[in-house]
Amino acid sequence: MRTNLGLDERTSPTTPSGARRNGAKLKPTPHHADTREHKLGATARSFAILEHVASSRTPVDVLDIISSVKLPKATAYRLVDWFISQGYLAREPGRRRLIVGPKLTNLAFGALSASMRHDTPHVVLQRLVHTLNETCNIGTLLNGEVVYLDRVEAEHWPLRLHYTIGSRVPLHCSAIGKLYLALAASPRRRRLLQSLELRRFTDSTITDSARLDSELRQIRKEQVSFDRQEYLVGVVCMAVPVIGKNGEMLAALAIQAPEARMSVQTARRHLPTLRNAAGELAEIFQDNA
Repeated sequence: MRTNLGLDERTSPTTPSGARRNGAKLKPTPHHADTREHKLGATARSFAILEHVASSRTPVDVLDIISSVKLPKATAYRLVDWFISQGYLAREPGRRRLIVGPKLTNLAFGALSASMRHDTPHVVLQRLVHTLNETCNIGTLLNGEVVYLDRVEAEHWPLRLHYTIGSRVPLHCSAIGKLYLALAASPRRRRLLQSLELRRFTDSTITDSARLDSELRQIRKEQVSFDRQEYLVGVVCMAVPVIGKNGEMLAALAIQAPEARMSVQTARRHLPTLRNAAGELAEIFQDNA
């Protein structure tokens, strides 16, 4: 006995007579096609908005989105409001213009970090660690903190620092953090400094804003930054920028070691090697863009 689920050839109202028997393929109804097309259109519009805001070097106005992405005004405002409510976009403090929100930043960081673990940048980092015999990492700025995108520990040393990919350290007392502060455009640097709590982590932590400003000027001049046991007692770090063709800072490359093994003077001897690796990373990042 054949079980009828209500969709057999004789009783289904949506199946043309003889269509299955003759092997003919059913075409989607115009309504279904329109719905699918509408969903694809909404998705494309959403990504277009996010890409536009993320790629802009300055905060974006909704009217700019309407003009650049070619969206109806009502659609643009509705999508922007939804992205803000979900944390993918945010309003610039005190103004109406749009910036990337924390949720989109975290999504981008997760994708970038995952792609790097088995990609060419990781090979460059491994080779650098093998050459210098010290731990090295690649870091970026995320929501006012330094986040490690990738990290390779020096294997033969008994003392390990318990950091992993995704670990976060403060801006004002880390080599990468001070590098980002120093090389940021003046308006952004002011915003970052205003939001910073110059918390003391060690006796060497810079907690005076005037002294930090002087340090940042020196970093801008030399294009290299040092953590002189400012975050962890006994740990020294040196960082250099990974600079793109347009002069933008793509990431930072750092070497980190116990002070007993690597003083600031010793770290400086590694500077040419670190800068060569940073140049190699810059080419890789831009080729993958």
